[in-house]
Amino acid sequence: MADDSENFVLTVDIGTTTIRSVVYDSKCKERGSYQEKVNTIYTTRNDDEVLVEIEPEQLFLQFLRVIKKAYETLPPNAHVDVGLCTQRNSIVLWNKRTLKEETRIICWNDKRANNKCHNLNNSFLLKALNLAGGFLHFVTRKNRFLAAQRLKFLGGMVSHRLMVTIDRSEKLKLMKADGDLCYGSLETWLLMRSSKSNILCVEASNISPSGMFDPWIGAYNTLIMKIIGFPTDMLFPIVDSNLKDMNKLPIIDSSHIGKEFTISSIIADQQAAMFGCGTWERGDVKITLGTGTFVNVHTGKVPYASMSGLYPLVGWRINGETDFIAEGNAHDTAVILHWAQSIGLFNDVTETSDIALSVNDSNGVVFIPAFCGIQTPINDETACSGFMCIRPDTTKVHMVRAILESIAFRVYQIYAAAESEVNINKNSPVRICGGVSNNNFICQCIADLLGRKVERMTDSDHVAARGVALLTGFSSGIWTKEKLRELVTVEDIFTPNYESRKGLLKTFQTWKKAVDRCLGFYH
Repeated sequence: MADDSENFVLTVDIGTTTIRSVVYDSKCKERGSYQEKVNTIYTTRNDDEVLVEIEPEQLFLQFLRVIKKAYETLPPNAHVDVGLCTQRNSIVLWNKRTLKEETRIICWNDKRANNKCHNLNNSFLLKALNLAGGFLHFVTRKNRFLAAQRLKFLGGMVSHRLMVTIDRSEKLKLMKADGDLCYGSLETWLLMRSSKSNILCVEASNISPSGMFDPWIGAYNTLIMKIIGFPTDMLFPIVDSNLKDMNKLPIIDSSHIGKEFTISSIIADQQAAMFGCGTWERGDVKITLGTGTFVNVHTGKVPYASMSGLYPLVGWRINGETDFIAEGNAHDTAVILHWAQSIGLFNDVTETSDIALSVNDSNGVVFIPAFCGIQTPINDETACSGFMCIRPDTTKVHMVRAILESIAFRVYQIYAAAESEVNINKNSPVRICGGVSNNNFICQCIADLLGRKVERMTDSDHVAARGVALLTGFSSGIWTKEKLRELVTVEDIFTPNYESRKGLLKTFQTWKKAVDRCLGFYH
């Protein structure tokens, strides 16, 4: 039993499918956790546009509940610092005067802006921006302008989903004209709801993938935003991940739970997972298999201008010093497994690894995981999903194996794009986390395809929560930077099997041909 003077860290990880709290003691050992399923609402409009939303009141009550449940596991009056990690690019609009939400939370994988982005990407405006970027890069050799040359608007970015939402509502347009409309990503909205005294802001790692941030200057890209018509008067200031540049740390008011909590750090979910994996040096690689797949490479203290669709992001910004990462992603990972279970391909997702291993191969069957299109390095939101090469002797088992292999193939495809242009340190381990990483078959396939050892983190489902705990404890002075390294632990190591690799690479070539057939399907 800890004494009342011990310092604890309580982290809240707000994901797309789960919201969880985890309490860590002064040795970064889990003392308690609590989680609830997030109710995500999917709506298909008449034009086949898929809206993905969450009721804000319901999520905020869950936020308070998971904090309360986790806190109850601690001694009375224990000293607790709170850290938040949030799903990125999910936004909500509210009334500045009443502080009441005017929309649901619009999730990062919502498709309402896809058509607008498609039209913009084929417009004279974007072509002119690309040409201007290319010319300025030729003259100045600055990577900032190389990024402008490659600029492409994506539906997952915040900017166009926000503008489309306002444009479709007369009420929101009037509120904007009257100066009563506010918007924020999840961390800004949570600060607004947690206490009226909080100074509203956006955290650097959360704003970096929004399409509104220029990593080369560490600030909003107001020029591009004005060109596309984004309402720049609705922006909040950008702050460090450890919040040390704020005049007053935000709080969760005692009126909510009966006790006041101080929020000591905020970081985006994938960056929190990267911090939790201990991939802190240039060239380190982290893979997360959760709702989506994310491959992150640490690029050091400067952003990287990718030519293959990787996105330069802020990993974390601590005391004004920024660590950058390059990220490639695939939106469809856990959702594919949930779908496969729902149509009866298997009964329990934990059985899928053994199912896949019960046959030598997929019997030629391949699966294209593109419910939300294909992202890095192809970036085609009009691609479709599907099985190919099905034959009369194809069984459910072959189809399950093909689905699992497709997840590994997307990781390999993104990793290969990163390897072709970003410095990757082959002497440091590839680390993997996320709920789907508990599947041994997928992890082994990834190790085989990469030809590298893959280390699965301890409590892989909680790595993002652990990452924000490490950041919060470091910010609060509980742990030194040297101590942090001792607190990062690995559960399993997958060593590449080079004989299996030959067969997988052969299947991968077939899979790539199948992907080509699925591109542009909904165009």
